[in-house]
Amino acid sequence: MAEATITLAGFVLTLMVFSYLLGDLPYIGNLYRIAVYIFVGMAAAFTAIVSYEGLLLPYLQDIQDPTTSWTALGSGADIVIFSAAALIGALLLLKPIGALSWLTNSVFAVLIVVGAAVAAVGALSGTLIPLMSATGTLPAAFLSDFTATVDALLIVLGTCTGLYYFHYQARAGDDGAPAPSRLSSGLRYIGKAFLVTALGAIYASTLLSSLTILTERIGFLFSIGG
Repeated sequence: MAEATITLAGFVLTLMVFSYLLGDLPYIGNLYRIAVYIFVGMAAAFTAIVSYEGLLLPYLQDIQDPTTSWTALGSGADIVIFSAAALIGALLLLKPIGALSWLTNSVFAVLIVVGAAVAAVGALSGTLIPLMSATGTLPAAFLSDFTATVDALLIVLGTCTGLYYFHYQARAGDDGAPAPSRLSSGLRYIGKAFLVTALGAIYASTLLSSLTILTERIGFLFSIGG
């Protein structure tokens, strides 16, 4: 019974999403919006439940039981961390109060700075440094395998010229205007070609994934109708 109910709900929601193709018709035009509202509401509820069960509840249980500790620093550290998080959350709720909005803005500033630092470290350690390491590492069959040699050279050329494309330094010409050299323009042009090729491949992959999802939904509709 539960499986049939879930299947029926998925069938109805799929039709509501596909109603977007009919345009902004009376009554029908609101079906897509209702489906989006349902999705956003369920996503918010799911996030709240996961946050409570995975974040708040373990802290509360750890604070109440001094014999266990969620961190290596002990239950006292848990209380400090939980109190700091609760204080930050309370300060964020003061945003509607104009006289106290500076407190909320200060919290936002700290969160943005910390988020930017975490993103920068993640980009360096998770993307840029591994990319540089993979670019500088030659395959075992570099000289014996022609295909491996061409692949390695293309990776090095594409990585270097792709990064150089974002180099905007230029010398001043006779009239004082910036005039990049022919070598710089050529390297940037090659880097642009590699970037366009990569973006085209990413777009094609995204399009294929979307078509796969679309065909799966259409097959689902026909299976229900049959």
